[in-house]
Amino acid sequence: MFVLHVSIKVKPGHEKAAEEMFAGPFKAAVSAQPGFKGVQLLRPNGGGDYLLGLVFENQELQQKWVATDLHNQVWPRMEANFDGYSVKNFTAI
Repeated sequence: MFVLHVSIKVKPGHEKAAEEMFAGPFKAAVSAQPGFKGVQLLRPNGGGDYLLGLVFENQELQQKWVATDLHNQVWPRMEANFDGYSVKNFTAI
């Protein structure tokens, strides 16, 4: 399985908006995609970066999701709450 971890710096004061966008439109959109296996947004205890974890059957299906019009609608709405982010890819063993 393909696992994507996104370390996110949420803009100060945008925590609630980021969490609501994730829990509503973003989660609904990604969970309907072919090959989707799971998603979590982890809030740091005591400050720091959030962690978005996405799991797909494989990277090809994850990339198909990224290329959809739906992704291009919901991801910018998520990203509007960020000061920046970095991405790491993993293969689950």
